[in-house]
Amino acid sequence: MENGISIYAGLGYKQKDNIELIKFAAKLGMKRLFTSTQVPESNSDGDNFFNDFAEIITAAATNDFEIILDVNPGNIEEFNVSGLTLRLDDGFSVEEIVELSKTSKIQLNASTVTNEFLTILLNLNAKFENISALHNFYPHVLTGLDTYFFIDQNKMLHDFGISVGAFVPSINGKRRAPLFDGLPTLEDCRNFSTDLSARYLAALGTDFIIIGDGLPTEEEVVAVASVRENEVIIQAKLLTDDYTTCELLKNTFTRRPDISKSVIRAVEGRKFLKEIGGTIEPDNSSAERNFGDITIDNRNFGRYAGEIQIVEDVLPADERVNTVARIIDEEIFLTSYIKPNQKFSFRFI
Repeated sequence: MENGISIYAGLGYKQKDNIELIKFAAKLGMKRLFTSTQVPESNSDGDNFFNDFAEIITAAATNDFEIILDVNPGNIEEFNVSGLTLRLDDGFSVEEIVELSKTSKIQLNASTVTNEFLTILLNLNAKFENISALHNFYPHVLTGLDTYFFIDQNKMLHDFGISVGAFVPSINGKRRAPLFDGLPTLEDCRNFSTDLSARYLAALGTDFIIIGDGLPTEEEVVAVASVRENEVIIQAKLLTDDYTTCELLKNTFTRRPDISKSVIRAVEGRKFLKEIGGTIEPDNSSAERNFGDITIDNRNFGRYAGEIQIVEDVLPADERVNTVARIIDEEIFLTSYIKPNQKFSFRFI
């Protein structure tokens, strides 16, 4: 995933910190930088704002970022937008968007666009290869998007071949003025860790993720940079020190296409066990299995030995099955986004 950061001129962030963040993110492989011309508090000191803005754009370009500039019809002429991706706020006419798509990369407002509007763009021969979409962020608490609405908007855009990005907030860094309540797209993410927010958006099929606040911590930048496309990454506690089991659980798995009633079954567990060459010995567990447990079939299950499952029910103990880990309570909800043929993996803490 080509994820990114946000950098703002004129909002109390030290310019030295802005430039260092750009360099740090670039070293982690981040590819996108979002900045806005639409924060009234940012440009009260005109000359300094424009000088800082120009330095940010230069540093981003030098570090090979795609620069996403949030603009509206009233201020687009104030900036040299050549070579930038224009994130178009509301107010542009359909004709203006069609013409801009022919000369520039543009991003639609993924939170407000409609199927009817996209159909009009298609009929007017907009250059869709230059069009992507980016959701709003929501500084005001309780105004972030509903998750089901977000999923529906993304599906609609994907049906038109348009990639979709969204924002996660910084929790432990310097949040953006003037409200300092974080800049999430989803309201559910406002108080999640930045790491969990990014993994959640990835689980929802988001194509790229940007940290909305302007000065996140290094740990938060690393977390967003490490999220993988089309993979649900879930944190869990390991309950065994068995070498073969631990090696097996390091892999990335795929959910089987046929949905079982009580468990999520991984396709590759038995295959990976053969590659490792070990044996899963019975652990003599007598405890029932609960929602969120991660299990591996041991050698007593014959040809099923090595099968990995995530439990989605309350199941009786089985001497052929080892309970080897447990998903942390705060992240059990992520299992509902492991769809058929979906990739998933575990991060053990």
